[in-house]
Amino acid sequence: MNNLKGITVTAATTPETCTPAWAHATGTIDLQPAPPVPSDLTSLANRLMVLETASRYAIAYDERRLDVLESLFTESVTFSYRVGEGPLSSENGRAGVIKWLGEVMESQSDQRRHVLGSMTVERLTDDEAVVIAYLAIYGVEKDAQLITTGLYRFSMIKEDSRWKIDEAIDALDRPF
Repeated sequence: MNNLKGITVTAATTPETCTPAWAHATGTIDLQPAPPVPSDLTSLANRLMVLETASRYAIAYDERRLDVLESLFTESVTFSYRVGEGPLSSENGRAGVIKWLGEVMESQSDQRRHVLGSMTVERLTDDEAVVIAYLAIYGVEKDAQLITTGLYRFSMIKEDSRWKIDEAIDALDRPF
């Protein structure tokens, strides 16, 4: 059994195995064919900045910079968490999400390293974006150990000339 501030993951809620393509089957992601190459600099800049926002989230978490995390979220952000095909649990509102993330950080005595890979911009308009990134979480104390794998799905909106996370889904293959 694992306990993550209000989310207790037990054998009853955690699938016994990691079913292939579970993220698509649960609707966590909906990968589409590759979009056409952007033809203007604004589209390229937006594409880079949404990827940077996702990366900045991972680094800010690992460095326990709640102030930076707070700057990345909209006031009405929803942060959801699930293990495989298990239930989806959510925290709502920037203050609530920051409080929850702080409590999760406090429960972790190791140095966390969130490694994002296979990052893709799934959708991008002038003021909305969706980014999907694979995730490997390492814990480092005496040795580095792989804690779990999964993915993030970040829905972002442009607010005050910055890309901010309006919805985050942290979808793990196995509990940690």
